[in-house]
Amino acid sequence: MGAKSPEERQRGGVAAEPAEFRMRFQELLQRAAAQAEVAEEPVPGPYLTVSREASSGGAEVAQRVGQLLEWTVLDRELVQDLAERLELEPGLLELMDETRVNWFSETLLNLFNSRLVLQDSFVSMLTRGMALAAFEGRVVIVGRAGNLVLPPEGGLRVRVVAPRRLRLAALAERESLDERVAGRRLDELDARRVNFVRRQFHCDPSDPRNYDMVIDVARFGIGGAADLICRALELRGLIG
Repeated sequence: MGAKSPEERQRGGVAAEPAEFRMRFQELLQRAAAQAEVAEEPVPGPYLTVSREASSGGAEVAQRVGQLLEWTVLDRELVQDLAERLELEPGLLELMDETRVNWFSETLLNLFNSRLVLQDSFVSMLTRGMALAAFEGRVVIVGRAGNLVLPPEGGLRVRVVAPRRLRLAALAERESLDERVAGRRLDELDARRVNFVRRQFHCDPSDPRNYDMVIDVARFGIGGAADLICRALELRGLIG
């Protein structure tokens, strides 16, 4: 299979090139500035946000939707772009991601006082990144509380869940853990995601009122969940 063009890499899946991603954000900034000059209100969308329980298959559902619709899927690419903007190694900034923030990581980042990035600054920049991506449209944003940041009228907000036993089995297989260790790991991941949303947005990520639909992957599978989302986007008038 031959190498993909930049246009092909931007459709149906992750935007693979960090430099390419930054260039797109720069173009978005220029477009937003141009609209501001004529006093136009930027209109976001269409977009999809996918919140997910740990190891529920939500990331896989998001990727499948991106492939079906030829939309860009943004997950760790948001973190990668912020890292390069701040001239930090991505691994350092990922310590401040939704599943890794704690007092230890904040203390560690304080050691890099020449490149100090506080949690609030990270969330602020991440929010701006999501807003720019939504302004461009045709984008799937995975996690990062996108459903709480973006205006609901421009997109569809989905929560993907699964029974604990299935999530436990998936995590144990993916990370080669026994059941007891996998259980502790799953509880830790769940707690960190909940704490991130509660601390930054003062709400519970499991509250169904924060979403347009909640899908149990155990009922429909990855493909079925993706099909349901595409149908919901169509009913909302967000896709043709």
